[in-house]
Amino acid sequence: MLSKLPAALVLHRRPSPSGTVAVSSGASRRSFLGGTLATTLAGVSMLPEGGLFAAGEQRLRIGLVGCGGRGTGAAAQAAAADPTVRVVALGDMFADQVASAAEVLGRSAGQQFDCPPTRQFVGADAYRHVIQSGVDVVLLATPPHVRPLHLEAAVDARKHVYCEKPAAIDVAGVVRVAAAAARGRAAGLALVSGFCFRQDAQLGELVARIHDGEIGRPLVVQAHAAIGLPWRKPVEQGQAAVEWPLRNWISFARFSGGHFVEHHVQAIDRAAWILGDQAPVRAEVLAEVFGEAAWASGDCDRGVATGAIGDCPTATAVRYTFADGSTIRASLGRRQRGSDMLVEAVVGTAGSCDLHRGTRDRPQPWEASEVPRANRYQATIDRLIRGLLTGQAPHDGDTLCRSTLMAVMGRMAGETGRPVAWAEIADGVQMLA
Repeated sequence: MLSKLPAALVLHRRPSPSGTVAVSSGASRRSFLGGTLATTLAGVSMLPEGGLFAAGEQRLRIGLVGCGGRGTGAAAQAAAADPTVRVVALGDMFADQVASAAEVLGRSAGQQFDCPPTRQFVGADAYRHVIQSGVDVVLLATPPHVRPLHLEAAVDARKHVYCEKPAAIDVAGVVRVAAAAARGRAAGLALVSGFCFRQDAQLGELVARIHDGEIGRPLVVQAHAAIGLPWRKPVEQGQAAVEWPLRNWISFARFSGGHFVEHHVQAIDRAAWILGDQAPVRAEVLAEVFGEAAWASGDCDRGVATGAIGDCPTATAVRYTFADGSTIRASLGRRQRGSDMLVEAVVGTAGSCDLHRGTRDRPQPWEASEVPRANRYQATIDRLIRGLLTGQAPHDGDTLCRSTLMAVMGRMAGETGRPVAWAEIADGVQMLA
């Protein structure tokens, strides 16, 4: 039960995200390409062969698929990672998103943004045109429902990949991603995931201390969040009926996987990291978390929250059980609220610690040292870029798939009300067997 935690671990305000770039939404809405959804700009400019790997040519060519805030931020961070980087291709479902990303990157990346209109692609096939434009690396930041398709295409074209989390919205999607990731690893391709907290220096120090036994064997990881509603884009005059849900994909489970999968997968990944990245045995509904201290009055219903759009449940609460008896208790609630609240803590056989504060409560209190704390989003992109420039190919395929599948099985348990066993859903995910 959450109430059994030390009082100091219970309520914290949620930090502001810093990994996205604000993009304009004021451009023309004629971008939804009625009917075919596959129109691209008339002329397609192909880059010369080679890129970074051509003799005497030191350029790492980046293509972005998904030109929203996170995608634009990732492209800007790639340019900031090394002066040899060039952002050379953009693709998105919507023309105004591409135009906005081009404007932002033109300002932030300067000469490192080398993307004429002929390499700015719009429509459902934009990802394919970006991949085929001669890039070395593809950044995948589209809504999660299309990530398996896009990752497969990138790997089959032998491109290095940055893939945002989650990998997919359902078990079938994770199976596809795992198969593509395995092919990429065998081909020597890099795959870096958007689980950026693994590149956070202070959290890394704390996890290392836990792994070194400083609180004994971890017994329970608490990962609870009660936060506000996601962003919302208004209906525009003359907008096609199918366009508005796509622009608000985060609020529709068929595009995002639901809030527990799309958002809380980061917390689930942190908890899995602490427990040694083992697969759970099962996930089941954690009914008793509702009404606990971290949940404001009225947050315990499981319908769609007042003021919300789409069809994502207001709240999901799940307990994951592992073969060694350890557990993760994870819950997420999204409603209109004045302030956000988070609980992330670990209780072990010889003490407990607060993941947000970087502190241990007993028996010998300590705090995380003042490790220089770079932007974790930048550090994640740096790992990819610098790895490639030094001849390495970092690969997070197993982490990307395992943590996504854990979030999916948690959502399934919440939806059905019955326990979901890892063995029944992970059979086709060969890399996690």
